[in-house]
Amino acid sequence: MTIELTSALLALTVAGLCALWLTRSRPAVEQIGVTALAGADEWRLAALRHFQEHRDLQRSVVVALATPGAVSGIARYDLADAIGHDVIERPRVDLFV
Repeated sequence: MTIELTSALLALTVAGLCALWLTRSRPAVEQIGVTALAGADEWRLAALRHFQEHRDLQRSVVVALATPGAVSGIARYDLADAIGHDVIERPRVDLFV
């Protein structure tokens, strides 16, 4: 019988500590929420800008590879690798443009 009482007391203590921790942390989360949302918007805009720049760069590389004689040799294969074409697809990169 004492093990059941000890277990119940221990569970009640843990539940009380968790409840106390949650009540004390709520105002801090609410205060951070406003600045966190502004920070999240800033990060989202930066990520969108980064991906837009990456897409523009990838398009520029594809246009350069599609232009006959603009890029040749090892540089052509390196650029094809940079835009994600496999080794097998390298000679056919102009067909995809």
